[in-house]
Amino acid sequence: MYIYGMKAMPGCKAQFDGDTSVRYEIRRKHISASAQHKSRTDVIRTDLSYADALALVKRFNDKELEARAIKIKEDSRTAPNV
Repeated sequence: MYIYGMKAMPGCKAQFDGDTSVRYEIRRKHISASAQHKSRTDVIRTDLSYADALALVKRFNDKELEARAIKIKEDSRTAPNV
């Protein structure tokens, strides 16, 4: 499973949340089910305006939740009834 978030680009300092004067990057954090695995963060988009970054993060997170719901539904169909 992935969680998407945004952060100001390196070297840019946002004065407040949603500061439109800086550029943002989108990060994807892999959340593993196992407690022994360390989570990994990848930068997937860079040099975006605040509005573009916010829209992409929302869309990516919505798609991730949709895929998760489909997977749960498929798992419940294939699970043997006890």
